[in-house]
Amino acid sequence: MDNIRNRYMLDQPLKRMANGQWLRGMDLTFKREVLLYTFHEIDDSLHQETLRWMRKASQMSDEHFMHILDAGSEDGTLFVVLQALTGSPLSDRLNDLDITGHKALTYVYELAKGIRETRRNRLLECSVDAENLWIEDNGRLRIMNYWTEGKNGRRGVPGLALLLYQLCAKTDIPTSSISAYSFDLNRSFADLSDVTRERAVALACRAYEGICTLADFQQELEVLLGISGERKIPLLTAAVPAYDRMLSRGLKRKSAVHESHDFVKPKTGAAGRKMSELSELFRRSYQLRNWHLYSAAAFGVLVLLLSLSLRPHLDQVNGSRPQTIPTPASTEVSVNRNETSETSASASAMPTQTAAPMPKPLDATVDGAEQAKAGVVPDLLTHTREDAAKMAIASGLRYQFFLESNAAAKGVVFKQDLTPGTAVKNGDRITFWVSKGN
Repeated sequence: MDNIRNRYMLDQPLKRMANGQWLRGMDLTFKREVLLYTFHEIDDSLHQETLRWMRKASQMSDEHFMHILDAGSEDGTLFVVLQALTGSPLSDRLNDLDITGHKALTYVYELAKGIRETRRNRLLECSVDAENLWIEDNGRLRIMNYWTEGKNGRRGVPGLALLLYQLCAKTDIPTSSISAYSFDLNRSFADLSDVTRERAVALACRAYEGICTLADFQQELEVLLGISGERKIPLLTAAVPAYDRMLSRGLKRKSAVHESHDFVKPKTGAAGRKMSELSELFRRSYQLRNWHLYSAAAFGVLVLLLSLSLRPHLDQVNGSRPQTIPTPASTEVSVNRNETSETSASASAMPTQTAAPMPKPLDATVDGAEQAKAGVVPDLLTHTREDAAKMAIASGLRYQFFLESNAAAKGVVFKQDLTPGTAVKNGDRITFWVSKGN
C-alpha cells in the first residue's frame, strides 16, 4: 500500500511492531509530514472494536501523548495518523542517552500523569515501557500507542517501574530478578542523596512487583523530587518541634516512610509539651469521620485548654516551677531523645501538685522497650507501631517503617527485615512493616 485514502503517502518505515509498523509519511492535503501506524485485525469483531478505541483515543488531547490527527480503516488495514514530531522511538535511543537518577524519576512521574489521564477518560491502559514511547529532541517523552491495551508488566505502575530499569540498564529487555533490578537502579541513582536513593529504589521495587498503587507511587515521587503537592514535608523536618511545625505548615500530612534520628534533644517545657499534645489531638480529630468520636475529641481539647490555662496560676500558688519534659516525637519522623539521669532526678524531686492531673507523656516507655536489649535485634512482630519504635530505640537502632495492607490487625507489625536476637551495632537501621488492615 503506497498511500491511504489518496491522502496519506507512506514514506519511510520507522519501527516494526508485533502486529503492525510505524512509518513516516506525508499528508498530501495539508502538505505536512505525519507519522502513521498501520496494522491488521483479521477477526471482524476485533477490527470494529479496535476502530472504536482508536476513535475514542483521538478525542483526547494531552501533552503526554502523541496527538492523533486521523484514524480509520481501508481495505482491511487499520491506520492511525499522528502529528509528526522531532526525535525517534525511545527504544532506539536507550544506548545513547545519559540519564541521571533524578531525570529518570522525573520521566516516570510525568508519565504517571498520562496514565491517570487515560483512566479519567476511560481508555484502555496502554504500555508505558521504552517500546511504546517517543523521545523528542528536547528530551520530552510521549506515549505513542494509547488505543491498544498494554501487556501485563508493561502498563500501569509496573510498566513505569520497568521503564526505570530500561533507562538505567540501557536495555529494553526486562529482568525477572528483583536483586538485579535494585542493583542497576542503585547504581544509576548515584546523583541522589543516600536517603533519597534508598527510598527511590525501595519504591521502584514495590512498583516492579505490582504492590504499589498509582496514587502512592505519584505521592512518594513528589517527595523524592521535591515537587510541591499534598506531601511537602522535607525528609528531616522532625528535628523541629511538633508545635512549631504546626504553626509553620498547618495540619500534618501522613507519610509512608518514617525514620528515627538519635542526635536531637530539644529543650522545651511542660507548656510546650501540652501544646504539642493539643496539636496532635487536633490532627486526629480532624481526620475522624464519626461525629460521636469527633465530639469526644473536642471535649478532650477543652479539658487540655482548661488545664493549660490554670497551670500558671497553680504554679504560683504552690511556689513550684514547671517541670522540664522533652517534647514528644512527631508521627511524621520519630525522633529518639535520650533522657539523662539528671532529668529523671529533677522530675522525681518535684512536689506533688494538687491541681488537675497531668496527662501521661506520649513517649512513655512500653513493656516491649524495657525488655529490649542494647545491641540485639528485638522481635517487633505483633507489637503496635509505637511499641516497635520504642523497642528499636531501646536496642540502639534507627528505624523506618512502611504502612501496607495486610491480613494482620490494623496498626500491628507483621514483618521486619532484621532477624530477632542477632547482634547489631549502635545506630544500625531496622525496617518493619505495619498493617493498614485489609
